[in-house]
Amino acid sequence: MKKEAENPFYFGRMVREDSFTDRKKDMQRLMSNFRNGINTLLLSPRRWGKSSLVKKAGDKLKEEGIVVVYLDAFSLRNEVDFYTAYTKEILAATSSKWEEWVRMLKQFLEHITPKISMGVAGTGDFSLGFDWESIQRNTDDILNLPNKIAESKGVRMVVCIDEFQNIACFDDSLAFQKRLRSAWQKHEKACYCLYGSKFHMMQELFERQLMPFYRFGDLMHLDKIAEKDWRRFIRERFKKTGKNISNELVKRIVATVDRHSYYVQQLAHLTWASTKKTATEAIFDKALDDMISQNAMLYQRDTENMNATQLNLLKAVATGEKTNLSSNRIITAYRLGTSANVVKVKRNLLNSEIIDVRNKEVHFIDPVYELWFKREILKH
Repeated sequence: MKKEAENPFYFGRMVREDSFTDRKKDMQRLMSNFRNGINTLLLSPRRWGKSSLVKKAGDKLKEEGIVVVYLDAFSLRNEVDFYTAYTKEILAATSSKWEEWVRMLKQFLEHITPKISMGVAGTGDFSLGFDWESIQRNTDDILNLPNKIAESKGVRMVVCIDEFQNIACFDDSLAFQKRLRSAWQKHEKACYCLYGSKFHMMQELFERQLMPFYRFGDLMHLDKIAEKDWRRFIRERFKKTGKNISNELVKRIVATVDRHSYYVQQLAHLTWASTKKTATEAIFDKALDDMISQNAMLYQRDTENMNATQLNLLKAVATGEKTNLSSNRIITAYRLGTSANVVKVKRNLLNSEIIDVRNKEVHFIDPVYELWFKREILKH
């Protein structure tokens, strides 16, 4: 029996090289920033492909001798966690030898005595721990570590921090942000790429004039991948694996999820998986139902946590009311209370990453949640 080809569509994980779609201009801009030591602040709603873009750019530049550090701040809960993970990832990216790690710690963190232990033999891993009192007295030594190591090795270093918005939850976060900026803005051999999944929290960090990271670097707003690029990508993926799909169905896949990177890949994945030879309307419809069902429990939970006015505002958006939500007509039709209440509800939904405002129009951030909402909430 002939073995079926591997599904060529990827979602929910870092996209590999042969499945990366377009982003040529974004890639060129990001790589240029990295080469020239320009700090980059990358903004977009979650699941638009930021992490994959940064990883691809960084991996390409490693071939040019640039040291690239990847740090995920998702699980970090305080400054000690940050300093520990920051130091460990920088050391790991600059050497694979235990002796080199110890030497650099002694050379560049001479006023701090970290606890370091080797991992399982042959894994090249190690654990690191700091005493909080010694860190408090020497935070600049740790924050300046990338620049010092880069200078000593005669290389350029790029530190990429994902889920950067989590630092806003640290105790005395504003003071911590000021310390980061104060140190990092002086670095000539190291630069920083900061990004994360909480779009509006990131906007608060980078776009408010009173915040420490305002104008810290090149502010890149990631756009959706163009429809034509998605259409070409999907057709090529089907053809390469010996399956057929019509232009009309390809357009439906892309349009149904509003060019959202994660969901285009997921819907194409499900459609491909159910296709023996040629994709059909029935296969697409079932794939769409499956995708909505797979996410239904999460959507149900989010919706149950909303109050009546929040639900009513979402009903207005789902029925096509994108602007002037504070008008008397919409307030009366959807029982939104007062214009002041509309402003408050919009802010809460923005902070919860349920809606977004683009060109003064309100949209659901998650297009599949909108599909589910129309099916399950509007019908009642």
